Amino acid sequence: MKNIKRNIAIPITYIRHLMVLIRENGLRDDTFLMAAGIRPEELSRDEGTIDFERCDRLITLLRQQCKIQSLGWQLGQRLHLPSHGVLSVAALTSKTIKDMLEMSVRYMATRFPLMVVFLDTDGEEAVMQFDEALDLGENRRFYVEAFIASHQVMRFYSFGPDACVGHKLHLAISKKDYYDDFDFGDVEVSYNHAAHQFRFPAYYLQMPMPMADTITQQSAERQCRKILEDMKVETGLLGRVLSFIRSREGVIPSLEQTADYLLISPRTLRRQLQELDITYRTLVNRERKRLALHYLRNTRLTVEEIAERLDYNDPSNFGRAFRKWTGHSPGYYRHTVTELET
Repeated sequence: MKNIKRNIAIPITYIRHLMVLIRENGLRDDTFLMAAGIRPEELSRDEGTIDFERCDRLITLLRQQCKIQSLGWQLGQRLHLPSHGVLSVAALTSKTIKDMLEMSVRYMATRFPLMVVFLDTDGEEAVMQFDEALDLGENRRFYVEAFIASHQVMRFYSFGPDACVGHKLHLAISKKDYYDDFDFGDVEVSYNHAAHQFRFPAYYLQMPMPMADTITQQSAERQCRKILEDMKVETGLLGRVLSFIRSREGVIPSLEQTADYLLISPRTLRRQLQELDITYRTLVNRERKRLALHYLRNTRLTVEEIAERLDYNDPSNFGRAFRKWTGHSPGYYRHTVTELET
């Protein structure tokens, strides 16, 4: 079985920015690097990467030692366009905002393989959904904050500093007090959603990009494609499976339906997931748990209605599964969470 974290590549550029941030806060970066198993000389490779296993270990140490609550957000704010390498060139030289976003969808794994991006429309709104490609563990909030802060920087350059009317940011995390210091502009931000989404008027999709350059864009995309092929990104399959599961709102697709969407046989999908030390049932149950917690916290749906949405034939089966996930019944969880939040 594969250790997925060892096979996910994080750009060294991001680690460099993080280490500068740490030094600015009066801490010795070399101490943390050595403790995480990262040699300082590894950071000198211009286009190098660090495996996610060591990167995650570094983040854990930093969160434990430096006590900077908004560390992820501060890192994301530092990641200006050049930090994202050739992907930023391919995106910014696209013809329209839609072309730019589709470029990000295709090649996000070359820069931030922890997230899978999905672009769709919902009536008069365009929806850019950011799905977590794997279980991010105890450092989940750090990675989400860093990604969203970096996205805010990209949005500023792509849509313009004043283009916030009708823009909404839905986050699948709870709000922390220090979020009041974050600069979201005039974007309407809300929390505890089932998925991370950036929603904006769909007419923006056809707006031209000010730096459109077909020749440069085609060259940059070829480089992105080559990088993606060389990386053999481990989160690619998981990301596509998760995106399909989450795109079928209110319906949990079968393994056969998902395999059909991926244009592979069910047997091949099952085998490829086994190589990543995970099963389709595990992915579905993670999604069921995520949606169950969301519905119980943020809607007035009955337990029976939630069970039906999560494709349980019998509410009692949902109740047993929920107890296994959380140690409590759905009703107790809803009552306890409501009391705590009140």
